[in-house]
Amino acid sequence: MRVLFDGEAPVAYGQIYVTSRELPDMDEAFAGQVNGLCGGGQPGALFLMTGTHTGRVRFTIELHDGEPPAAAEMWQEVVEVSFPPRAGVVDLVPWGDGTLARLPLIPEGQDNGRLPVYRARYCATGMDEGSDPFGGLDPDERAEDDDTYLDRRPDRYLLCLWPDGTTDGDSDRGGTDGGAGAGQTRSDAILRQTSGAAAYWHRWARALPPPPTLWEQVEAEMLTRLERDRRAHAYRVRDELRRWGGRLPSDRLRRVRGNIQGIVQLDRDLVDGVAGADAATQRQIAIWAARQAFTVAGVADLDWLRPAWTALDRGEPLPAEFADPTALWTRARGEPAVTFSTVTLHPAGWAPADPLHAILDAPVNPVAMALPALVAAGESDPLQAALEALWAAVTTYAARRAEFLTEVRRAFPFLDG
Repeated sequence: MRVLFDGEAPVAYGQIYVTSRELPDMDEAFAGQVNGLCGGGQPGALFLMTGTHTGRVRFTIELHDGEPPAAAEMWQEVVEVSFPPRAGVVDLVPWGDGTLARLPLIPEGQDNGRLPVYRARYCATGMDEGSDPFGGLDPDERAEDDDTYLDRRPDRYLLCLWPDGTTDGDSDRGGTDGGAGAGQTRSDAILRQTSGAAAYWHRWARALPPPPTLWEQVEAEMLTRLERDRRAHAYRVRDELRRWGGRLPSDRLRRVRGNIQGIVQLDRDLVDGVAGADAATQRQIAIWAARQAFTVAGVADLDWLRPAWTALDRGEPLPAEFADPTALWTRARGEPAVTFSTVTLHPAGWAPADPLHAILDAPVNPVAMALPALVAAGESDPLQAALEALWAAVTTYAARRAEFLTEVRRAFPFLDG
């Protein structure tokens, strides 16, 4: 026999716990039990009740190799429960506080991954006296600032543990009621009852609703997962509606890559019209939008751009020198590209009412905005090519974008079908 703890233990609300991990829930710990002093309904934890509501009580914890002799007559209350720990070392934890003591159930170096199911015998004496706030002392005889009675509580407790079977170290409560065995737990029992305090807690425990059956637990978990999946799906739908302008996209649109969200937010009907066209028409739209952008920017007729337009008209890939917007900018301007930033100061918390339109209404360099349209028109995916080229043209037209959107529909009337 080893004494794992022997000393004063602080209790509050008449509770103290032995736990492998998290603290037990009171109702779940006692549901389905006949005793209300030692709750073992949650794997890996014991919920221990005391007569003292608040104070320090004498507490002893013993670990035995086998079932110890019957409790001595001095113990007025004796109950037993099964205790399947989830770790080789458990903690004695007061209410609202950290660990008071570490309790090694397995000698160091002997943990082979399988832990016994322990039987826990919880003994108490003086619970009725402990239930008295002053522990039987006359409150009129103590000084007003004398709180030493909290350290001289009359109730005392003994917890005996011994192996009563085996289970996996991280298993939940399992097995059947009855005799001990591998992975099994036994029903709790009241071996001795004397005090009114103990009788009160026993009645309380027996009045609790029974714990859910294994099937009820499985069903509850299934329902929880279904609800979680439903919520996740609803979130994904809401997010997709937001990103796609309030209307769910087709699978074809979902597969499109590139910079298309701007045109989606600006004119979703146009996007759907383009998506409904055949690949050849989508390519025509892409080339047409690129020419419109370059025309507005005043660079559509540059001689060195002819190979690019010729390749697009023939359905051929763009020549390599036209596939980089930065290189195109350098050539169009006749000087290296320069990156610069413009900083605008606004009051804290300020934001435009319509960020998309605020961007499109800002001053732009039409040449810089038009160049990506040429690269976009050469994309291998004709739908991506059309949508990216349309967006580049919109940003080139900028504040005149309504004019461009009208021209698109005039050039391709079926887009409003």
